[in-house]
Amino acid sequence: MEKSHKFAGLIPPNLISVIREGRCVLFVGAGLTAQSKTVYGEHLPTWGVLLKQMVNWCETNGVDLGAEKEELFEIIAKKRFLTVAQELQERLGPRLNVCLSEILHSGKIRPSEAHKIIPEINWVAVLTSNYDSLIEGAYSQVSGGILPPVFSQNNVNSALDCLRKKCHFVFKVHGDLNIPGTIVLGNRDYSHLLYSSPAYRSFLETIFATYTVLFVGFGGDDPDLNDITDKLATVYERSIGQHFILLPNDAFSPIERKRLLADKRLDCITYDKDADHKQVVEFLKAIALLSKPDAKLPKSPFKPTNVTPRIFISGSYKDIELIQKLADLAQRTGFTTWTIAAPLKPGTPMQDEISQAIADTDCFMIVISDESVKSSWVNFEFGRAFAASKIILPLRVGNAPVPVDIRNIGYFQIKSSKLTEEESRRIIESLKNLFANITVNKKNTSYSNIDLTKD
Repeated sequence: MEKSHKFAGLIPPNLISVIREGRCVLFVGAGLTAQSKTVYGEHLPTWGVLLKQMVNWCETNGVDLGAEKEELFEIIAKKRFLTVAQELQERLGPRLNVCLSEILHSGKIRPSEAHKIIPEINWVAVLTSNYDSLIEGAYSQVSGGILPPVFSQNNVNSALDCLRKKCHFVFKVHGDLNIPGTIVLGNRDYSHLLYSSPAYRSFLETIFATYTVLFVGFGGDDPDLNDITDKLATVYERSIGQHFILLPNDAFSPIERKRLLADKRLDCITYDKDADHKQVVEFLKAIALLSKPDAKLPKSPFKPTNVTPRIFISGSYKDIELIQKLADLAQRTGFTTWTIAAPLKPGTPMQDEISQAIADTDCFMIVISDESVKSSWVNFEFGRAFAASKIILPLRVGNAPVPVDIRNIGYFQIKSSKLTEEESRRIIESLKNLFANITVNKKNTSYSNIDLTKD
């Protein structure tokens, strides 16, 4: 594998740590299946397309839909997928597996490139809401035909036994296409399974309360993600740490990402989306590379120190003069600084060093300018700092639009990128107070946001 990766987002160093330590569970959604192709070269359907094809299958095979096809299509168009799914599950009855098998070309699907990377990574287990066997197929390809144990709700006790013995396995949370009677398609049936099966619920509670879970292959409006995270909200509250989800950067608004983190302990790792979601593959490649036992992880770009508070200053390259001025002011008050002007260590991908710098910093200053609000990198950096509960110090230049998720923090206002003496004085005074606060509380793991608008 390459010694560097091409993932263009920021990967939290603590995610790499839990994978290397064997404490991470992968949860695969429909997005990875949609990247796969059949032997005929066709992509597998997404949720909406799958439901439409199921409706058509019912019509062709004489299954009473209980409604006009067009009415069901209208509900699908509104993305109320689980309503139609539950109706189809009840209408199809024992023919559900046959319907899905024919639509999904059971036995004629090739694992995607993303699937093939999964076996290279040290997961505790792989959970999936998909019904297909693509994950097992990927393991078979890299192991010469040897498959990991595969479980569903019918043998959840065996999965729990594997978990206790630290034996790697795959678990189908919504059933297995190859096992008749296990498929759970609708919301009501999944709720019934979750609450009527103590062993099934205990299994999921153990996973989410004991391990870090990484969700890959889910979209912002994915019914699987919403259904699972909503029902397991109480489990998230008791978990040992936050979990992670890989999403395109337009899947959730900043407020939604904030609520996911606060309410469900889900830290969003975002990427710029293209038509084929190529960055999903690059993300998995990066995880596989960085989590190898012999991989050299980025060292802290900050100067070694035990007591000096550290500040990360984020902003656009076009504001570099202002950023350097702010770094000078921070250094005058005693801070060790890191900015976009810092030289990178040879051979270290920029995004890895930035991730490490944010993880190691005590506070995060973000320059809000007309240029920075358009920068995906600044957005990535702010997201990582927020998710890591860093002190956020916003500084607004002129009339630059203030991002929604910063408005409730309080920001320092300057007239232009040319700091006046009075503005510099006020910034220094605020930084001095912050420096003293961090120094006294250096052993604490989190701090409150500081309002720089106050002297």
